[in-house]
Amino acid sequence: MAAFFDNVVLFILVLGALIFVHELGHFLFAKRARVKVERFSLGFGPALWRRTWGETEYRLSAIPLGGYVKMYGEQPDEEVAEPERSFQHQSVWQRIPIVAAGPGFNFIFAILLIAFIHTVGIPVETSVQIEVLEGSVAASSGLLTDDIIVGYAGKSVVRSQELQSHIEASEGNPVAFQVQRGSELVKVMVAPQQDAASGKFRIGVKLRPASLTLERSNPIAALGQGVAWTWQITRLSFIGFGKIITGSIAASDSLAGPIGIAREIGRQADFGWRNVVFFTAAISISLAIINLLPIPVLDGGHLMFFAIEIVNGAPLCLRKREIAQQVGILIILSLMIFAFYNDISNLFIQK
Repeated sequence: MAAFFDNVVLFILVLGALIFVHELGHFLFAKRARVKVERFSLGFGPALWRRTWGETEYRLSAIPLGGYVKMYGEQPDEEVAEPERSFQHQSVWQRIPIVAAGPGFNFIFAILLIAFIHTVGIPVETSVQIEVLEGSVAASSGLLTDDIIVGYAGKSVVRSQELQSHIEASEGNPVAFQVQRGSELVKVMVAPQQDAASGKFRIGVKLRPASLTLERSNPIAALGQGVAWTWQITRLSFIGFGKIITGSIAASDSLAGPIGIAREIGRQADFGWRNVVFFTAAISISLAIINLLPIPVLDGGHLMFFAIEIVNGAPLCLRKREIAQQVGILIILSLMIFAFYNDISNLFIQK
């Protein structure tokens, strides 16, 4: 029960941070355009806490599954006394950055989280302890269980994944391993053999870290790593969406709701706080991408309306916008129901 509540608290903190960052983007760019912001809310529904500073009411609401920024003159048919402070009375080129800032801030947040991790330090292996499988080429070559591999092919061990990749890429050519065995440092030559099932070259050992060190980056390099990681996850996310649309990946295996996300956050927490930060960055990217989908009621839907307005020279008529938004709400509700169904299935059917 205690672990359950820990997961709930962690889920609320992670989701709250992502929602806050997203809505902060809308808020700051609205202020920059001198649009009046009437309300900044984390959550939906009844207010649990509210406070007014300046012209804006800030509140925490009961349902922590989203948030919103309420801007003055946001609705097309809304009567306004100060058109210069109204969202709808701004030019389309001023409205675009206000709407795009929410997803944009989620991308920036992911970059900063990954940069922070690289600045603080990522644990990497400086040596790898092995368990030799019976009958393997490693056993016949003289490697022993509990040997510690400190180097290979004239290089020091930095990551076990790099050692594994080198073995797989050897094409069966002998690899020279530097091995710490008790107080001795010995050299063992092993010729990897191709596994019949996978087709990969292996030597027949299980790897586990023997010693770790923190690999730190300076802030500039860390930002570059954050950008590269965020781009890679964004690219893979779009590839994943494409596979879901084409049916290559079942949507039931890919779409999770709040329960599924909370469970995964708890699972990542078991592996340390760095895993939680990486997962938070990945969710932030997913939140940005989902909000950029051209579905009315999402940020991407508003950007689609703005693109139509630029092409036509005038906003889409109110009736067409209302119909489009009703369709958008139906799509979002359907996705939410499907996500909740997946969560419940994973909890009570598959488990």
